[in-house]
Amino acid sequence: MKRAFIFAATAVIAGVMITGCGSSKPVAQAKGSKVLTSNICEELQEEAPVIRAVGKGSHFKEQTAKNIAETQARAVFARALASKIKTATSEDAVGYDIYSGDEASGNSASDQGAKSNDFAQSIASEVIRNAVVIKTHKELRPNNMYDIWVCLEYKAGVSEIAASVAKKVQQRIPDEEKMKMNFEFDQYRKRVEAELEKSR
Repeated sequence: MKRAFIFAATAVIAGVMITGCGSSKPVAQAKGSKVLTSNICEELQEEAPVIRAVGKGSHFKEQTAKNIAETQARAVFARALASKIKTATSEDAVGYDIYSGDEASGNSASDQGAKSNDFAQSIASEVIRNAVVIKTHKELRPNNMYDIWVCLEYKAGVSEIAASVAKKVQQRIPDEEKMKMNFEFDQYRKRVEAELEKSR
């Protein structure tokens, strides 16, 4: 009797499991939508997001489309790097005030923030000049418009980006301010590198 009960209970559980599995529905795809795949430039960027950026350009002239794509990729790269510079700079006790000027020029928080943003963006734009196009993906639409993607890479790597950023920051800060802040080049470089590594 006991054996028959166990057998019956097992059969019921198995039946529930089979029904549960059979009734589960795949994730619904919106009607009329199409799954898009990444192109080679996007895939390369995803493999090494810290040292790569991708941009897309569209135009009826192929070279113009490529120029737009490269400009966009550099802008994306610079924005991402500027964000890391600001974080590392804040942690270094430089904060927003160091670039806010003297008492005669702007003491408001928004002014200080704008100057900090400009400073970080300027440094980032200088650093990423050394990034080069490593891959191009081209598509031609039926209307003869080119869609071009480019993948940029800073070939020297993360450590070199951090060193370059630290060097440029050090060059921009007046000596008297460096003394006030206790600015240490190597410590700052390590902070920038650590911030970059978080994006891996």
